[in-house]
Amino acid sequence: MVARLFWLLFPSLSLLLGTSLLLGPAGSLAKEYQTVISLLPYLLTLLACLLGYGFNRSHVVLGALNLCCAYLLIKTGLQTSLNEAHTYVLFVLLSLLLPIHIGLIAIYRERGLLTPYGIFRITIILSSYLTLYLAWQNHKLGYMLADLPMFTLEMMFPQLYLSQAATFVFALALLPASASFLIRRTHTEASILTSLLTCGLLIAWFDTPVISALFICASLIALCLSVMQTSHDMAYLDELTGIPARRALMAKFDTLGRRYSVAMMDVDHFKKFNDTYGHDIGDQVLKMVAVQIDKVSGGGKAFRYGGEEFTVIFAGKSEHECMVYLEEVRERIASYPMRIRNQSRPKDNTKGQRQRRNRADPETVHVTISIGVADSISVAEKVDSHPGPMDVVKVADQALYAAKESGRNRTVAAHQTSSKKKAPHHSTAHKSKVIAQGGAPKDFAS
Repeated sequence: MVARLFWLLFPSLSLLLGTSLLLGPAGSLAKEYQTVISLLPYLLTLLACLLGYGFNRSHVVLGALNLCCAYLLIKTGLQTSLNEAHTYVLFVLLSLLLPIHIGLIAIYRERGLLTPYGIFRITIILSSYLTLYLAWQNHKLGYMLADLPMFTLEMMFPQLYLSQAATFVFALALLPASASFLIRRTHTEASILTSLLTCGLLIAWFDTPVISALFICASLIALCLSVMQTSHDMAYLDELTGIPARRALMAKFDTLGRRYSVAMMDVDHFKKFNDTYGHDIGDQVLKMVAVQIDKVSGGGKAFRYGGEEFTVIFAGKSEHECMVYLEEVRERIASYPMRIRNQSRPKDNTKGQRQRRNRADPETVHVTISIGVADSISVAEKVDSHPGPMDVVKVADQALYAAKESGRNRTVAAHQTSSKKKAPHHSTAHKSKVIAQGGAPKDFAS
């Protein structure tokens, strides 16, 4: 899970780091080049809004509008000295309004754009910045300076422009942004979390030349990338199990060299399992199996082929070299005790705890898989030509069928199917048992 969270944050954090390194060189550019840089946030906002609208990602649109409105206020009202009262109050209020909106966007559920919820949220962002702009434009903010609490005026750290109030609001907004990222684990939530960090640095280093343009650009690019990364995941990752899907497998085939092995895997008696416990438990089985298969070592890459079938690709390895890694996977799944959750769990937590205290031990089952494996070199020798990946898949499927026929819960290599002898049984799982009530384990191995 930690690795998954890191890779979600990696693109946005890389953009932030790269932009920080550009601050020095960009600040020494000629005025005409700095002018071009100052226009980029508007173009990127338009791109982010178009992508967000096209893929129905309201968080992306709201995040882009929030950043663009803040940037517009910076360019129109904060290009003069902060020693002026009305300018300083504008800066103070902007440093509070920006993180508040980011925190709210992180809390929002995805409800679409052209819905009452979406329109209301857009209106809130635009109206808040418009109100602040009009108050500044009419020179009314300066009168508020005497009424502002001291913690909005005193800086949290020397040499930085982050007030005590702004520091508190940014830290407060970090809670929902972090929680949303940890719970939803999407590229969009990662970009929103990183944009909060970026805006905090923007306010803290506010006197750095072109920092607002560069940092806002970095956040907007991260939002745009999140849409493309999400659409890529939707196309190439299996929604149920989270591992690469069949389309990703087809793309992987294009990268394979002359030697590789294909292992086809199938959950034993999956239909029987579904009929006994229902499709929800069946989905839990597929998730568990996918997690275990995805841990395959030896350089194997796991994919969901479809239904209860999975595929593992070993680039540069023969059937014999793959067997030990496939056996590890098969044995790990066969020995995994899967507890069946009560399908009539109450929504009330207190009632649920009472039910768990009163019932017997949870029912446990063991799930097994059968595996067939073939490598490209062996298939080429059989057909006397250079086989395509789907030809190797077909031979691996035949080996999988042989594993099923010879008792299930075993791994069979393609070269073994040519022998008339029964395939050796490598199973470490239990034999089939009569389905019993209570906590006794049930096995669907044969």
